[in-house]
Amino acid sequence: MEKNIFDPLGIILVSSGSKGDRLLFRYPFESTGNAEESVKSKKSPYAQIVTSDPFSQKRKLKSSIQNGELVGYTDTILTNLLAVKSDLCGKKFELRIDDVLFVGFPLLLQSGSGVSYRKDQPTMISFNVVFALRTNVAASVINCYHDLAKQIAVALRHEQTRCNYLSQQKSIMWGIQDDIASLPEDAMESPFPLILQKCPLAKHMKHIYDGLCSTGIILLRINKWVDISFCLPHKVHNAGIAHKGITVEPEAVQRCLSALKPYHAVLLLEDENKLLDSLPLDCSPSLIRVIKVSSPLRSLQSLASDADLALSQVFQLVSHLVDWAKATIIYPLCETNVYVISPYANTMVNSTLVEEFTERFAHASLACILSEFSLPTPYGEHRDFLGLPQHQARQVQMVIWLLQHRLLLQLHTYINFVPPKLPHIHVSSSQNQQRVSVDHIADTSSSGNIKRPSSLSDVESVTSDGSPNILWNRPSPETEAGMVVTEEMKANWRIQEMLGHLTGLQKQSLQAVPAASNPEDLKTFAKLSPYFNGKHHLEDIMYYENVRRSQLLTLLDKFRSVLITCTHQDPATSFHVPS
Repeated sequence: MEKNIFDPLGIILVSSGSKGDRLLFRYPFESTGNAEESVKSKKSPYAQIVTSDPFSQKRKLKSSIQNGELVGYTDTILTNLLAVKSDLCGKKFELRIDDVLFVGFPLLLQSGSGVSYRKDQPTMISFNVVFALRTNVAASVINCYHDLAKQIAVALRHEQTRCNYLSQQKSIMWGIQDDIASLPEDAMESPFPLILQKCPLAKHMKHIYDGLCSTGIILLRINKWVDISFCLPHKVHNAGIAHKGITVEPEAVQRCLSALKPYHAVLLLEDENKLLDSLPLDCSPSLIRVIKVSSPLRSLQSLASDADLALSQVFQLVSHLVDWAKATIIYPLCETNVYVISPYANTMVNSTLVEEFTERFAHASLACILSEFSLPTPYGEHRDFLGLPQHQARQVQMVIWLLQHRLLLQLHTYINFVPPKLPHIHVSSSQNQQRVSVDHIADTSSSGNIKRPSSLSDVESVTSDGSPNILWNRPSPETEAGMVVTEEMKANWRIQEMLGHLTGLQKQSLQAVPAASNPEDLKTFAKLSPYFNGKHHLEDIMYYENVRRSQLLTLLDKFRSVLITCTHQDPATSFHVPS
């Protein structure tokens, strides 16, 4: 099994009691030679040590990490390092030594919990569940292992209180260790393989270690009673990436989930039946409903309606699926979606994805399908509308498969209102539709002649016939108390109010656009202008303002002199791409 930086070097369980500190179990355990030395150190605790540095043997090695496992630490050293005093219990435990970081969560076994002890029987006062990690892991990884250690420790203390479980497992481990320590030196062997065979708690610890190294997901029931449910996001999100050069951080996933919108859709990364079978028996029925009705063709708002759930609850359930890398967020699949090959996609002809694609879609070539998306084009241009319905459905499934394996990116169009810096502005008169030029107006002061750009009031006051522009220079309602106010005037006032957030330069540039002389076009522009800041794509505007794509594209064409578009990914769907 190939190890990476997120995998633990080992899992260790130590205890403190009336008879001193003891290493109960460690996995993976070292070779027989190291085990013999460990047993010798336990068998002869008063033997003279030649060197004054107890870590000298470890420091002779280049590293305490070999083949992704912890080496060089005897059982005695680990016991002395990881068994803590009562004052440190109930807190995060962290110890760095050279290139190894020990992370744990020690807990006290509460007295008076209903478990009775004999006075002559050794009692356990506290215990510590510890993971050995590399020191160069990120702080978020350390926090995850702290949470897992705490979850395991709390479960063990609960079972100790309920049925004396931990004391029973301790007795099994101690008994095997004492039996092996009493053997002759030539017959010594590591006690941990035998403990692993006979002790259920040791099997649980091995299961936890193997799960962290393989998938990063732990689903375990301690003593068939307390469930342990854990997901290492650094592992699960990167396990599904078939191309190198990408590392998904949990912070990036959370940023994307914070940008989740009702018009997004959820795309399951696993087969629906397989995902349902992996759920625990006591999982939320709402989660099962969401999984069953989810579809990459329907928005989360539609999904909430189909599942008869509140939209906020659907957001929480979908976020949970994304956290566990069981699903990803996309925009609902439609013909106007623009897709392009991911720059981090594995396009090698001998990649494992080629075999998976061929098994999933017989007589289809992954290279040929990807070649169709070498340039950003709408999905509708790739569809064969004259083909059979079965063939069209197959094309949709191919795109879904490419999105599941992160081979495609969806690009969205974002709009920015950028007024041009012109030496003069052309204004279209609303009365005679003639364009006039307003040059820079000289402003004379006592100190001399000073040139200044023409202001909005200058532009508004100059038209072809000397009359003010009815759309831009209309008096406010307060100043027209003695005038008859028409519906047209009220509409113009509303437009001016909607454009109130624009700067003088923006208003000046907007007035120079010929389409601004049309009240309906200007009203539509004013209504959508808050979205023209580069933070909202077309689909976002369409959803919140209930406008059609054709209306937006027409508006972009009419005001193209002041509107600039750019295409990139939606922040809610781009967590698997480095920023």
